[in-house]
Amino acid sequence: KKTTLQKGSTINVSGKEKGGRAIVWGDIALINGNINAQGSDIAETGGFVETSGHRLSIDNNAIVKTKEWLLDPDNVTIEAPSSSRANLGLDDEFPSGVGTSDNPKKNGDRITTLTNETITTFLQHAKVMNITAKRKLTVNSSINIGSGSHLILWSEGQYNGGVQIDGDITSNDGNLTINSGGWVDVHKNITLGTGFLNITSNDSVAFEKGTSQNIKARGTVTAGKNKGFRFDNVTLNGTQEGLTFNIKKGMDSNNFTSHFKGNLSIEGIVNVNHLANNSLSWYKRYSGRVHWNVTTLNVAKNSKFNLSIDTSGISSGNNPNNKGLNGISFNNDTTFNIAKGSKANFSIKTSIITPKNNSNYALFNGNISVLGGGEVNFSVNSPSNNYKTSGVIINSQYFNVSGGSSLNINSQGSTSTAFLIKSDLTLNATQGNITLKQIEGTDSKIEQGIKAEKNITFAGGNITFGSQKAPTEIKGNVTVNKNTNATLRGANFHNNKSALNITGSVINRGNLTTDGSIININGNLIIEEAARLQAITNFTFNVSGNFNNKGDSNISIAKGGAHFNNIENTQNLSISTNSSSNYRTVIGGNITNKKGSLNITNNGRDTEIQIGGNISQKEGNLTISSDKINITKQITIKKDVNGESSDSSTESQANLTIKTKELKLVNDLNISGFDKAEITAKNGSDLTIGNSNDGNSGAEAKAVTFNNVKDSKISAGDHNVTLNSKVEISNGGSSTENNGDNNTGLAINAKNVTVNNNITSNKTVNISAAAGNVTTKEGTTINTTKGNVEVTAKTGRINGNIEATKGAVTVTANSGALNVANITSKTATLTAESGKLTTQAGSTINGTESVTTSSQSGDIEGTISGNTVSVKTTSDLITQSGSKIEAKSGEANVTSATGTIGGTISGNTVSVKATSDLITQSGSKIEATSGAATLTATGGTLTTAAGSSISAASGTLVINAKDAKLNGAASGNHTVVNATNAS
Repeated sequence: KKTTLQKGSTINVSGKEKGGRAIVWGDIALINGNINAQGSDIAETGGFVETSGHRLSIDNNAIVKTKEWLLDPDNVTIEAPSSSRANLGLDDEFPSGVGTSDNPKKNGDRITTLTNETITTFLQHAKVMNITAKRKLTVNSSINIGSGSHLILWSEGQYNGGVQIDGDITSNDGNLTINSGGWVDVHKNITLGTGFLNITSNDSVAFEKGTSQNIKARGTVTAGKNKGFRFDNVTLNGTQEGLTFNIKKGMDSNNFTSHFKGNLSIEGIVNVNHLANNSLSWYKRYSGRVHWNVTTLNVAKNSKFNLSIDTSGISSGNNPNNKGLNGISFNNDTTFNIAKGSKANFSIKTSIITPKNNSNYALFNGNISVLGGGEVNFSVNSPSNNYKTSGVIINSQYFNVSGGSSLNINSQGSTSTAFLIKSDLTLNATQGNITLKQIEGTDSKIEQGIKAEKNITFAGGNITFGSQKAPTEIKGNVTVNKNTNATLRGANFHNNKSALNITGSVINRGNLTTDGSIININGNLIIEEAARLQAITNFTFNVSGNFNNKGDSNISIAKGGAHFNNIENTQNLSISTNSSSNYRTVIGGNITNKKGSLNITNNGRDTEIQIGGNISQKEGNLTISSDKINITKQITIKKDVNGESSDSSTESQANLTIKTKELKLVNDLNISGFDKAEITAKNGSDLTIGNSNDGNSGAEAKAVTFNNVKDSKISAGDHNVTLNSKVEISNGGSSTENNGDNNTGLAINAKNVTVNNNITSNKTVNISAAAGNVTTKEGTTINTTKGNVEVTAKTGRINGNIEATKGAVTVTANSGALNVANITSKTATLTAESGKLTTQAGSTINGTESVTTSSQSGDIEGTISGNTVSVKTTSDLITQSGSKIEAKSGEANVTSATGTIGGTISGNTVSVKATSDLITQSGSKIEATSGAATLTATGGTLTTAAGSSISAASGTLVINAKDAKLNGAASGNHTVVNATNAS
């Protein structure tokens, strides 16, 4: 019954190669001596030692050298040695009985005790120590496992026993295994570095009751079936691949429960898994709960915390009343302090149980705060195409996220309501991000994505809220505060048409984006000053109340239209639709544009915008664009709001833009009163004003009149403009501000411009086709009574007339040929930088002050006339017979590389210069009426043909040439010939 190994005694089963086996046991086993079971390498070939008994005492004098030591009593307590221990006698440990068979010695209340120093010393010499107990194994004092050693604590858990750790267990990469047929309670630190911690229990596993408790290791901790974990004020440090906490899957039921309390800190990787046996009936896996009462969850840098609950399975059922579901409850306020680059993940995969009352898989009763710069991710997945189930209930008043952190909450699957929000909820993501949304999944039975019974406030930061594949309902108001980027999401998955319905009003003071398929706002939509709205929907965006835009708003409908009542704009508003037969664009009330930009555009092919109210524009920009515009009632379009006309300041200007592909005018079109009015091509197409070339007969419009418009434009970007109707600019010419009449009255800009009717203006007309051609039809006139005409093109063909009797005409072909007919102006400038300039036969270019031409080459067939005239080419110049270059009161200056003069050049003084050869043909005439006539061929031959005439009656005739062949008439008051060879 009693076995004693006294101090100084030795049991030696060592061998040269392998150690042997030594087993010391008894009802009472007292170990105070030495046991050796060494081999050639104790770590590899050492032997086996077992010391066991109902009462087992190992003194700190004991030395055991072996590879594996098994200790196996009923109950074991590991404590530090005490001064009284060496004096304990038999009667002290076994106080009752006399030791006979009829009255044996029995132990008292004191349990078997091992010293921590003995265990620590042993583990410095060996690899494995196995300490077992039938009932309870308690560690009351610290143990150092050593480097690379392995301590096994094993309790069979009889009579509700287990393993209790009340002393620190430390190691430098050593391993600890705890097996319990009952429970495991850890109340102190376990720090193993990168060593393995493996705990297996048939009951619960707890880490609690410690002060700044720290668990550092890698490995797996497994609780018993239908049991769980308790974590209370503990740090979990999962080194390398991390720590994983599992619950055994049972065959009878899987209704497990865990508790998280106090402060929880995470370092490294920590996984907590509640995974049910999905082959069981729903009734055996739906119950249980994770109770989250954590005040602060800290997740260190480069760390990850994963909590997974999976009760999904192959069957579904009907939830019994008043029973909860196996999910999670956040019972109090929690702060998640997650370091940058780290994450806390909560994942729930649910069973499919028919919802009852307030059943849920996640319940938020407390408020949530996230800081530190990392992520908190929460997801619920209820995959089913046959039945619906419960979702998430939120009773919180606020979710706060700061410091660059993110909070992502999503739900997918067939839920009755994915998120039911029962209170006023404020989402504040200042310097952070919040996402709360239903997302797509296996979900054919989903009914509602988000239902908010009260008001929702977005208080800062970046926030996304709504549903991807289900309706969203907000029964209260939505408020977006300053410094907030909020996204309200309606169903946005493929062609899902579930609506986002807001019963109240939307007040936006920040940046609001709405997207999805259908968005309905039953109240007012108010965009405050400095705020922004970006409404992007697939089918329709509807506001039943008033739309008051004081900020910048952009509404874009991809496949449908929009409905509005009254619209008031004081900043910038853009409405873009693609109307269809099912989703039209309708503005039923009045449009008042007090200030800023208002753009209304329908891009639907052959569809229309319906406008049923008056349009008033005081300040800012108004743009209307559509293939069709349907004015359903008699309305007024004016630059005026309630009789308040705009002043002339830049800030008070009112502008109008009409965008279309083809503007057909049944009668004259009058655009009146705007600071700027523009007709422009729609969507990068060509623009035709008036009768197009589609085979229609007769002009559809007689005239487009810009009346009292300071800046009138017609444009098509890099496409073409064709003017078949008249264009008239009236009453604006009385303005003398800035450059007065030289301000542009009409500007036409396009790749190619074709003018088939008259253009009349009292200010400057500017036509630009810098990348293409400008063509005017014969018989047409471009006329400005007070301003200038400026034409710029790649190439130009001016077959009609250009008139600017009090201004200048400038025609430029920047990289090609220029062909012109009649021009009448104060000054005229014609330029063909890289091409040929042709003046048509019978044409007249008349600049009462001056005419200047510049081109690569020139062919002068008509008359060029002005007080002074300059004709310059960089290569060939030909003046045809019958042509005239006439300077009425000044100099006629003609310059080229080579020149052939067949017509007349005259002026007070005349200079004709060629850098190479210069020829005057028979019948040509060069005449200086009151000054010098100079002919120069600096690098070539100057030839005057018989029948030609050069004269300077009142001045000097100067001939400069390398070679001169003078066969024509030449006369002057004085003649000078400078030539190497003259004949």
